[in-house]
Amino acid sequence: MLNSNLLAWLEKHAEELNEGEASASLALLHQLGQADIFRQGVPETLGGTGTHLKDAILSIAEIAEYSLTAAFVSWSQRTYIEYLMTLDSALFDQLQFSDLLAGKYAGATGLSNAMKFLSGLEALQIEAEAVEGGWKLNGKLPWVTNFHPHGFSVAVAAQTNQGAILLLVPSNRKGFQRLPNLELIALRGSSTAAAELQDVFVRTDEVLSLQAQSYLPQIRPAFLGLQCALAIGLIRRSLKQVIAKKHSALVEQQIHEIQSNLTDLCTQLFTGLDSGVFVENAQALFQIRISLSQLTQQAIQLELCSTGGKCYLSPYEAGFTRRLKEAAFIPIVTPSVLQLQTELSKTRV
Repeated sequence: MLNSNLLAWLEKHAEELNEGEASASLALLHQLGQADIFRQGVPETLGGTGTHLKDAILSIAEIAEYSLTAAFVSWSQRTYIEYLMTLDSALFDQLQFSDLLAGKYAGATGLSNAMKFLSGLEALQIEAEAVEGGWKLNGKLPWVTNFHPHGFSVAVAAQTNQGAILLLVPSNRKGFQRLPNLELIALRGSSTAAAELQDVFVRTDEVLSLQAQSYLPQIRPAFLGLQCALAIGLIRRSLKQVIAKKHSALVEQQIHEIQSNLTDLCTQLFTGLDSGVFVENAQALFQIRISLSQLTQQAIQLELCSTGGKCYLSPYEAGFTRRLKEAAFIPIVTPSVLQLQTELSKTRV
């Protein structure tokens, strides 16, 4: 159960976060940090709660019931923290690990391009050249969330003449240009933007991995598992909206079917993450992500159909319009459902 103060704040500011209202958007990361969202699933020895990755997923899912914008930012921040936990903890002070846990500094997971690269769907868009003391980067990050206006660090994948590598790039580095926020139709408070890198220097001790091809499959289960929380939360909220109203036996049956499917998918997700099977069998995780996306669309349609015309009346829609736009984001967040289906189709040939 999340901090009641955070839930009240999200309930009050959900529409503002969705529309990108400046003060709420700037305050979001701090609000999440105060509620210890980013400490979930982090060992106590590193400043976390000592719980499991499942707890981080469930926390983000609960946030998604109130605001997908907040959940999306939480996913980015917590996934970035997951990357850092693969490094030597002696580096944590210089990487501002404590500030990341507290929501005082933003971490952006710019590895969506890398995940598509891993599956052969897209070339890397940043090139790295070895120089004295580190690497020089050139290229573009086309779409990354949690580019907080007050500063951030972003994980990027770059192509070298010896293969792909992964690096951590602070936004205040010379040659790093954050572009204006993208004109999204929703989730506008997520600080989602592009960036251009021109001769950006990254130190050797800011390298996440020199072997991207072997590192990415290891981190992909957490990347996608935390991402699944967005759909889980939206499904639960739509079902709550339906259950709160009078409904027919047919609607009752549909509620039961969606709840049952959601329970099964969550069990598969958490069991697979605990066992580590998704490292070798990524296809099983891809299918869970696809199924959760499809279930999100079923849940939002059930909310619409069971409510009827009131969903189309502004005074009575009770956040439905926002949730409809949020649900439309689930199939296209990278890796998109179509990209995952394309990857699965290769294994069936």
